[in-house]
Amino acid sequence: MIHTFDCVILRGLPGSGKSTFAKRLAAEHGFTHLEADDHFYVKGEYRFDPARAADAHALVARDALSAMLGGQRIVVANTHVRLWEMAAVVGAATLAQKRFCFVECRGEFGNVHGVPAEVIAAMRERWEALPDGFAASAFEREISAG
Repeated sequence: MIHTFDCVILRGLPGSGKSTFAKRLAAEHGFTHLEADDHFYVKGEYRFDPARAADAHALVARDALSAMLGGQRIVVANTHVRLWEMAAVVGAATLAQKRFCFVECRGEFGNVHGVPAEVIAAMRERWEALPDGFAASAFEREISAG
């Protein structure tokens, strides 16, 4: 079913399986995989900078719009704890007149960026649910290891 969408927006806490699932969609269904995390690598080393988070999300939205206008299907894998973090991607899909859906990843696989447990707990506290208007196009998917 997910392969019928042009834009899949993944959200979940660090270590929930977002990147793994996005890579699977890219490999098995030809989606272009985009993540804000890709914009935090400096000389091959991941260095998250919260002051640059909004810019990273804007770059993903720009790339998403460009890809969709070019006929590509995309999967965006970000934490998307707050709704503003995915609003621009939703806007890009709407502008490109593409079908989009949300997938909430809820696995607990450990996170590759070493985000401390207290930071993840704070993110969980800030989690914003999807608005009622998106309920029809929203669904959840648990990612299994392997």
